[in-house]
Amino acid sequence: MFNQLDWNPAYSIETLEPNTVFFLSERESICFQEPLYYRLVRLIDGQRNFDEIIDILQLELLQNQEINPNNPNSLAVIINYSLAIQKAIFQLYKRGFLLEKKELLPSNLAILCHHLQVSQSEAFERLQSLKVTVKSLGSIPQQDLINILNSLQVQVADEGDLTIILTDNYLHPDLESINQQALVSHKPWLLVNPLGNLAWIGPLFDPDKTGCWHCLAQRLRDNRPVEEFIIRQRENKISLISPLGFSSATIQTVLNLTAMEVFKWIIQGKNQRLEGILMTYDTLNLQFQDHILVKRPNCPSCGYSLNKTPLPVVLGHRKKAFTSDGGHRFCSPEETLRTYQHHIGSITGIVRELNKIQGNALVHTYVAKHHFRSVFDDLDSLRQNIGGRSAGKGRTDSQAKASGFCEAIERYSGVFQGNEIREKANYQELGDKAIHPNKCMNFSEKQYQHREEWNPKNQGWFQKVPEPFDETRIIDWTPVWSLTAEDFKYLPTVYCYYGYPQSEPLDCWADSNGCAAGNTIEEAILQGFMELLERDCVALWWYNQLVKPSVNLESFNEPYFEQLKQYYEGLNRELWVLDITSDLNIPCFAAISPRKGREVEDILLGYGAHFDPKIAISRALTEVNQILPNVLSFKEDGTTIYNPSADPLAVKWWQTARLSNQSYSVFQSAEVQKLWVLGKRQEAKVKREEKYVYLTSLGNAIFSSR
Repeated sequence: MFNQLDWNPAYSIETLEPNTVFFLSERESICFQEPLYYRLVRLIDGQRNFDEIIDILQLELLQNQEINPNNPNSLAVIINYSLAIQKAIFQLYKRGFLLEKKELLPSNLAILCHHLQVSQSEAFERLQSLKVTVKSLGSIPQQDLINILNSLQVQVADEGDLTIILTDNYLHPDLESINQQALVSHKPWLLVNPLGNLAWIGPLFDPDKTGCWHCLAQRLRDNRPVEEFIIRQRENKISLISPLGFSSATIQTVLNLTAMEVFKWIIQGKNQRLEGILMTYDTLNLQFQDHILVKRPNCPSCGYSLNKTPLPVVLGHRKKAFTSDGGHRFCSPEETLRTYQHHIGSITGIVRELNKIQGNALVHTYVAKHHFRSVFDDLDSLRQNIGGRSAGKGRTDSQAKASGFCEAIERYSGVFQGNEIREKANYQELGDKAIHPNKCMNFSEKQYQHREEWNPKNQGWFQKVPEPFDETRIIDWTPVWSLTAEDFKYLPTVYCYYGYPQSEPLDCWADSNGCAAGNTIEEAILQGFMELLERDCVALWWYNQLVKPSVNLESFNEPYFEQLKQYYEGLNRELWVLDITSDLNIPCFAAISPRKGREVEDILLGYGAHFDPKIAISRALTEVNQILPNVLSFKEDGTTIYNPSADPLAVKWWQTARLSNQSYSVFQSAEVQKLWVLGKRQEAKVKREEKYVYLTSLGNAIFSSR
């Protein structure tokens, strides 16, 4: 039975006659109208025990109601009253208003334990059995944190169950050895930087649950492109970023927050607030933000998928849940963003920024900034990395945002990390397992022969012709799964990954043609295939300057198409679509928008391909939307102001291309009617007034030219 009873110090107790009791705390206010509770408030004072309280109340009952204890009926009244008292005490105890007085912890800590839903005895036991170690790397004194921990009755020792590292640099070189020791000992540790206007608390690394410091360091470096560029140029491995401004007041605030989280970890046996989470505290606006640490499967320190055996691609059937914008998807763009939101962030994210370009209700475009590494480690590449290498578009804001995010994930996934599955050999040794890189690049013998003359005349690397491939040179090869042969083939690793550190000669390099990310492997393959098909159709049309039929957008009965044309009209621009479908008979289109009434026409081009022609046209139009902001700024005389970070080749095109010298891109009719019936292309000629024209009707015939 209970010894001495006392009220929970987390509550202030007030009474109102004749029988009302209030329990008031920071988080709740509770009222009881119960005579027994009212009487117990007067008797429970931390001195009396359970039996004494019952005896006093029974005596009061006898005195106030003149009950004869020798009367059998009176005895039943006393017993029932005693049971009612016991029930009331147990109810108050169960709800946390009443405690058995043990004085194990100071009242302030007892109150804290109550709000954390941990009993005082359990908290006391854990505080006695667990110890922490505090260390400092850099200029931060550790004694202040030790003093705060002691005030919380946290024991500090040289060899603790939890190690706290105070540092002004999360990439301090000594952290690597601390991380390795923790992985071996399976002991958790906490990283804290209390300096600067943006203080960092966490992550709490748990080797059995979370990612490790190596996982964090990789993301930190990836999200510091300028700093990492300087380090590479100086051949220096020490991080350059450290807090430049802070005050003792904010430092103490962060140390107190840290100590409180350590206290929670001890008495609760866990701390979900910091386990695998880096929490930033902005001391200027008092805002907290969580940054999720992802346990990287290919981490060289804690990774769980370092198996060097390649796995075949196994395809399955997936239900299409979203088909209204951008393609056929496994889930909606909103669901995609919810699922992968933790990958967006400037500290632990893959995508450090995902910014919307100003538009309107029709035009939605996002630019994604993320880690990227190319063969060419120069200032031009750095500028592109800073400005953003990926973008997304869509008919809705969420589709554009998801599109930009997925393209960034696609590009990030193609960056060489160093732990990829590779095999050293030459082309001849691999035999029919090897794919000659020129089978993918398709350069002609003539192009190779004249590369020395051709390359200096062309600015962009997409126009360069590489060195002829040396079939006898020992290089790294990457296994790729052939969907046609259902077996592994091998491509040069330098062709598969961006930033592979290859030596001369440059006989091939990676590009993003045909790359895609998706919610499932099937979705990603479909998107990548559509991009390859689109580029193939564009190449046939563009390089041969083929005259292609125009599309009657009105025939689709799609309000968005007409609204977009009107919007472009308001910008003094035209907008039309050409059908550039090839002999593959999968719909592919080119959307074209020139500026009207100016010598410089700033012609915009966008492309789209899909099994569904309406989706294909929508993709082409929204791609023009994506490029549009590059040509919307003008001087007073109407001259276009181009973004300094814009691709020089694109700027050259905008400045020099005219409909008069690019006649294949003009809105025009053709002599063959193209009908799309049940997804299949039909050829037919229709004669009207001795001229061949294109017909259109919603349903049977979808595409036409005028």
